Amino acid sequence: MIIKVRYFGQLQEVTGKSEEHFELTLDTTASLRRFLKTLYPKLGTMNFKIAQDNKITSDSSPLKGQLIDLLPPFSGG
Repeated sequence: MIIKVRYFGQLQEVTGKSEEHFELTLDTTASLRRFLKTLYPKLGTMNFKIAQDNKITSDSSPLKGQLIDLLPPFSGG
């Protein structure tokens, strides 16, 4: 599967990228998180959510989206 990963806020600063494409055979968002932490070790110390096709998911969610967003912690008002 080819996925597009977009990075926001401080995650963009850590990776040095706003987005990139990967061809992966991972099965869950947890496995994607581990994969990205091996590429960018500083992500291992950061808190972030993963959204697939504009919906925030849990780490046990199947990886099926084609658009993945890594979202830093945010607060609302």
